[in-house]
Amino acid sequence: MSTLIRGGTLVPGTGDTVIEDGALVLRHGRIADVLHWWDPVQEFAGETIDAAGCVVMPGLTNCHTHGVTPGPLFPSAAACLPGEAWMRNLDRHLLAGTTTVLNLCGFAGMDEVREADRRHAVHVRGATSHLPAAFQAADRTDGRGLGDRARTLSVEQMLEDGAVAIGELGGGQTLGGGGQDLVYIPAAIEKLTGVRMRIDQARRLKEAVLGRFIDASAYDAEALEGAAQEAGLSGRLGTSELRTLIEECVLPSVVPAIEGIREGVLAAARLGVPAIVHSGAATAGVMRELMDTTRGSGVRVIAAHANHPSHTPAEAFELACLGRDNGWPAEASVFDLLHRRHTVTTREHWDLLLGEPGLISVLATDYGRDGDHDELIAAVQDVFARGYRSLAGAVAMASSAIADLIPGIAPNGGRLQSGCVADVVVANADDFRDVRYVFVDGICVVREGKLTEEAHR
Repeated sequence: MSTLIRGGTLVPGTGDTVIEDGALVLRHGRIADVLHWWDPVQEFAGETIDAAGCVVMPGLTNCHTHGVTPGPLFPSAAACLPGEAWMRNLDRHLLAGTTTVLNLCGFAGMDEVREADRRHAVHVRGATSHLPAAFQAADRTDGRGLGDRARTLSVEQMLEDGAVAIGELGGGQTLGGGGQDLVYIPAAIEKLTGVRMRIDQARRLKEAVLGRFIDASAYDAEALEGAAQEAGLSGRLGTSELRTLIEECVLPSVVPAIEGIREGVLAAARLGVPAIVHSGAATAGVMRELMDTTRGSGVRVIAAHANHPSHTPAEAFELACLGRDNGWPAEASVFDLLHRRHTVTTREHWDLLLGEPGLISVLATDYGRDGDHDELIAAVQDVFARGYRSLAGAVAMASSAIADLIPGIAPNGGRLQSGCVADVVVANADDFRDVRYVFVDGICVVREGKLTEEAHR
């Protein structure tokens, strides 16, 4: 079947071109023609979609997300999500115009990645963190998702089986970051006291005990007492007991997680594949170390969520600039800072880094709370609307720039050009979140904002 999409603002994804009132012809799963105009009286043998008032762009590629396969969850190898949960996460991506995702739950095997790819229209790609120290960090934090098969795999085996990157190296769960604040610290305290706390309350407790850089010498008894009172823990746990609980929850995995980052970056240099490293206050030191030791090696290391709120804005900016100088591209994650604001309530880091031309290379989402992150397409619109990039440039940050940075993630995709895979999004030009149509391999999988039968295979 052939499809004509006409009358919209066509954004090819190359980063430098926009075609007003353009037209796109899809045929046999490929883009057959990209046209500057289509005569409305001209007949077309196939379906015609009037895209007036819309932007037409490549299907977006998300190079940093979690919970999209039946494999272990997060760098902590938490228990696998049930099928309806990871399928629902993929639905969210697709309904928001994302047609390719890179699963950075790096302990998922490629059989699990292929299962997700087979069952859902979204192209699901895999990364690997099957490294000795990363396994140790996962076990010390959680590890419930690791079966016997996962423990036998190596980075080399995963790459041979189709993984396209090494990562995510480190994570908030294993490095005392947002994953600890959101999941593990609240769970440990609730088990002892029955009190369930918010992420911000858990973070204040953790930073009173370990500081922002996860260092036991940073302990502040007065700050811990105040944080405990604010969280409703006064009279339930003494400060000494609370300090011990947080140290035992956070610290055991930190050293192996840092060592796993070293192992992963060195493996990427040896094997010639990209590595994706968790950027945050706890990893700033090892990132600087590795920038120095790998300088001139040609290794490609992507600093994930360079705008991570564990940094101060100034720290995030300085580290991203150092990375740029050392050839480490930076990714900015939208988290939920634009609309939902469950886990990240400030956009100061986002605005500072994106406001510097060329500092951020690509956009992604990370996971948010239970997968309820802001949409990647909303991040694209924000970058454009704030004037940080042109429309062409903003779209490229979530399409062709990622395809170029991570070979294998979107083969022959990420662009609206003749011969490319026909992954296409049609969205309201005033609010990109209003996604009208999505095509994957030329098949309509979202129509008038709703999933079609072809979305699930």
